[in-house]
Amino acid sequence: MRNSGLLWWVSAFVLAALAGVLTYGLLVSSLPVSATGITRNENTVGIVVAASDIPFRRSIQEEDVTIRQFPVDAVPVGAATTLDQVVGKMSTIDLYANEPVLTQQLVTPDVVTAQVALSVPEGRIVLSVPTPSKLIANRLIRPGDFIDLLATFEVDVQKGTSTKSMPVTLSLLQGLEIHAIILPGTSVEEGPQGVVTQSEGGIFRTSDERGQSILLALEPQDALTVLHILDVGGALDLALRPRGDATISETTVVDQFYLADRYRIDLNRN
Repeated sequence: MRNSGLLWWVSAFVLAALAGVLTYGLLVSSLPVSATGITRNENTVGIVVAASDIPFRRSIQEEDVTIRQFPVDAVPVGAATTLDQVVGKMSTIDLYANEPVLTQQLVTPDVVTAQVALSVPEGRIVLSVPTPSKLIANRLIRPGDFIDLLATFEVDVQKGTSTKSMPVTLSLLQGLEIHAIILPGTSVEEGPQGVVTQSEGGIFRTSDERGQSILLALEPQDALTVLHILDVGGALDLALRPRGDATISETTVVDQFYLADRYRIDLNRN
């Protein structure tokens, strides 16, 4: 009887120990992934992977990604560990299902980076337009502002049997968004002439003292128009628009005849 009682207590102790181990395992397995991605297994870490194929240049949504466990020694450098690091961003490459998402491959869609092509709207092309505008030189215009592009260039006017060049000024394009700005500046590290570096979102610095320009995302035909005026020696300047003003104004080309008519100037003086 004494041996059977001892056996009963030993059996009870073993069963209680097993129950404790099972309970602990269940509790640990139900714990959520922590903010850093580390889970119950010290040999694995939770990282963000694509739940399905994600094309580049598309904003990543929460349903596009999920957190999966990876062996610690297999986690790639820069792997995102929380959804907040990824959702709302845009990948600079195509991502495929189950592929880890790397933070260095993500950009904010509305911020122009050195990879300018990633922020170009579909159907547009980016043209660098040199301009001496004081609005830019004095930092009064920022990326995202809207401007009108003004142009002055010469046209040939036929008068009798002779041809005469006459300057004209017109509102070339209206309501354009400044995609990015390139400023000359001494902050650029020593290097070859014309080297461009980024100093902040949408603003770049160049070592070329005459490199001040704006980047415009234009429709192809508008880009050809701007380029032609530059190629024939025309001058471009810009005028800043109020925020939210999408008005397209009817304007008249300004030349010597327009000025004479407006200000009653006699062009036939002897």
